[in-house]
Amino acid sequence: MYKHFQPPKGRKAYMGNQEEFISFENGIATIKLKMNDNAIYHLYLHAEIDELHVACTCGMPGEKLCFHAFITLYYLTWFSERFSCQRLYWPGFYSYEAAQRFLNIEILRGKICVEAKPEYGALYRSGISLEPYGFPALTEHSSNKFTIKAGGTAVYAYALCYAPDAFRNRHYPVLIPFYGKTNKTGLNVDTFSSFVLLDRGPKQNNDHLYYQQLNAYSKTMYELMRPLTYKSDAGDKQLWRQAEEAILSLWQKALLLLVDCPYNHSYLLYHFRYLREKPAKRFMRPCRYSLERPSLRFLLTIHRDYLKLSVEVTVGSRVVPVAHKPHLFIFDEEAGYCHLMSSMEDDELLNWMLDHGNRITALTENFEEFDNDVLGKLAARHPVFFSDRNKSRLAYDRNVVKAKISQ
Repeated sequence: MYKHFQPPKGRKAYMGNQEEFISFENGIATIKLKMNDNAIYHLYLHAEIDELHVACTCGMPGEKLCFHAFITLYYLTWFSERFSCQRLYWPGFYSYEAAQRFLNIEILRGKICVEAKPEYGALYRSGISLEPYGFPALTEHSSNKFTIKAGGTAVYAYALCYAPDAFRNRHYPVLIPFYGKTNKTGLNVDTFSSFVLLDRGPKQNNDHLYYQQLNAYSKTMYELMRPLTYKSDAGDKQLWRQAEEAILSLWQKALLLLVDCPYNHSYLLYHFRYLREKPAKRFMRPCRYSLERPSLRFLLTIHRDYLKLSVEVTVGSRVVPVAHKPHLFIFDEEAGYCHLMSSMEDDELLNWMLDHGNRITALTENFEEFDNDVLGKLAARHPVFFSDRNKSRLAYDRNVVKAKISQ
């Protein structure tokens, strides 16, 4: 911006000016600027992929950036929290009809918010793809079974401590041992005495080889997760990424043992630092593990002027509805099983889709760009199908879809 206008010196020129958004129509945002001498001007902004068009009611003598435009942009970029020109960049959605159909435009106390309507999830935008939504990067890939105990018997078992949905980024799922007591039938645990934590609580039970191995996995998970939620490195994304890789590997090993344990539970834990010695019974649920891994498949639905992409989760031949999703796992509530995701990439992709209403919407006019950015990469890794208004489901083929939307 300083290349187009020599910034004034001193504080006086910057003080006392007030700017506010008053409309966003046909891709043009109108801003009212009240100067510190009470003069009023209107600025008009239109965002393109690599440039910003600006006009002012002063006429902009010499077709150069005027002081009014400079001070408005200065206020927006310097004082407005998190303002980005991407907020105003909605190619293909500028007409009155498209904006009414796909966008929610809200101006409150002079601030502007333009976003996709909830029913369309994440809107694909030509030129910036799904970047504003943080779409995950798609990279190239290279008999000692336990028996059921009698009723009212003390047991040593393991809980999958997880945080779901909007809370999932607070911690990764961690395996924690606990002591409890079976119910009258001996089939379930109905009394939960205490968790076994490294820094407090009762000692681990090492009477069985399975216990020794699972305790070691639990200890490593705890040591990986606790510093990230208690210390100053909580915001270090690289450390979190490394911890996730290590914890996924540990779960892969632990699962081979846990499938033989009869009293596994899941434990809803909104924050790892809230983990106490005494389990909250209302958050404990019986949990059965399966060695079957979930798979993702994508469905592209063709509408008259837009495309909608959604994901299905399958285990074997079954489609599994996913209502609540922590990191690394899905819960099959119908069958009563807990499944570990096949990879971190699949986990991130499913989390992202669910967080955006399990839908990506792209205009048909952006199909080729959408295919290059998203569909083609997905099809190289996962089954992708498409369907039209006839509801028939076919394997994704770029040329066939292109012909369909051209009809």
